[in-house]
Amino acid sequence: MSSSARRPPKNSSPPAPGGSGSSRADEPLAGAWSPVPGAPAPQRAADSLPPAVRRVLRTVERFARAERLFRGRRRLLVAVSGGPDSLACLHLLLALRETFGLELKVAHFDHQLRPGSADDLQFVRDHAAALGLEAITGEGPVREVAARQRRGIEETARLMRYQFLAFAAEKEGCDAVVTGHTADDQAETVLLHLLRGSGVRGMRGMLPAAPIPGAPGRTLLRPLLCIRRDDTAAVCRELGLEPRLDESNRDPAHTRNRIRTELLPVAARFNPSIADALLGLADSAREAFELLEKRSFEARAAARGPVGAIYDLAALAGLPAESLLLVIEREAAFFHLEPEVNRTRVRNFREVLRRGSGQVAFGDTVVEVSAGRVRIGPRLEPVEPVAPVILDVPGSRRVGPWRVDVLTSPLAADPAAPVAALATPALRGALRARSIQPGDTLTWRGLRRKLSDLFINEKIPAWERPGSVVIADAEGPVAVFTASRVFVRDAPGPPDLWVRLAALPRLAAP
Repeated sequence: MSSSARRPPKNSSPPAPGGSGSSRADEPLAGAWSPVPGAPAPQRAADSLPPAVRRVLRTVERFARAERLFRGRRRLLVAVSGGPDSLACLHLLLALRETFGLELKVAHFDHQLRPGSADDLQFVRDHAAALGLEAITGEGPVREVAARQRRGIEETARLMRYQFLAFAAEKEGCDAVVTGHTADDQAETVLLHLLRGSGVRGMRGMLPAAPIPGAPGRTLLRPLLCIRRDDTAAVCRELGLEPRLDESNRDPAHTRNRIRTELLPVAARFNPSIADALLGLADSAREAFELLEKRSFEARAAARGPVGAIYDLAALAGLPAESLLLVIEREAAFFHLEPEVNRTRVRNFREVLRRGSGQVAFGDTVVEVSAGRVRIGPRLEPVEPVAPVILDVPGSRRVGPWRVDVLTSPLAADPAAPVAALATPALRGALRARSIQPGDTLTWRGLRRKLSDLFINEKIPAWERPGSVVIADAEGPVAVFTASRVFVRDAPGPPDLWVRLAALPRLAAP
């Protein structure tokens, strides 16, 4: 993928929508393009625009204010394909430039999918130059990339286009990228998501402001979601613009095109206002999703560590499915994971929550429920058993990834280095540090139990058990260190020996 920038000729000055100028009827209107490359178009005050353009402009301005689209965002990169929607978007923003204090740049990405696409790129360059705007352009072999990555053409084109726009916005120091998506695009998107079985989140369709797909740190604005394609066509017509027409928009090989040309017309036979119905569904879903998102934030992790985020089971058990997914996605992002979500996995997760034990893998993200807690994090590698090591009394020995210190004086409590207090009269033979072995038991609080039963009764979660370290004498375990608890065998008399378990520092890779 390559990109380039073309700056306006030195003799062209940026237009000033809303500024003064001649009012002859045959003069180009606000934002209209002069067909002479390099010659900036004269501008007229918004009041002198044709009625259809003024109406659309007022609608877009009200929408932008209601959604606070331009609050804190002044430098915008406008994605222009050359079609009527993106051209209308550019010229409406030009007319609103003074109102919102905007600085505009133009961007175009050539997907190289059809003959003549290079002409579209040149058209956008010339158009931007005629308006006194800088154009940043890019191109990429979408078909080749799709074949190499084994993805669909539509998906690959979308990803590459947004990747370019995010890159260009960062390079040019823009606060956001603006696209010309309209209410008709929104209706098609909602119907597409409905066909794919999306939940409430998908039914919202496109948001007026959202992260750029694949670049969550960059913002995408859609100020034309409040108007229809007929409106953008009217703007172009009234301003004397001649948009480029992309014949691929009629290609039935693309799912969205078939929704537009086949499915929506059929649905309109049952409901002539089907587009409005879909837009209303999107608005309702957006309101509902805000409540689901609020519920997801009410559930807070009790702790986060190398194994993931730990939640109390009760904090998640009552959440709706969409709220649970938001929690998973949020924690996965924290641990740089990419969860794979579908309805079956969500159903399985809710069943695991109901049972109180088990795990579900969302791709590289694992959700595990045990002992009244829930772990959301990466897959855990199998724990290698620790070979038995005879301890020095007193002294220090390395035991696998640990350092075990045996001291004859009391030690202050330290969560990072837990301590077991032992009474030497109750010990039999040498002390060893090792992993848990089948059949290990411990007399604790008057009861002799298998360690597996002890862990269940004392609610030690499953992910803590494999890494436990046992301190044993000739008769068996005298102390057990888990990640969150220390269990010591019952013994008469006061302690006179203290065993500390500390993690060894990791060596940096050479």
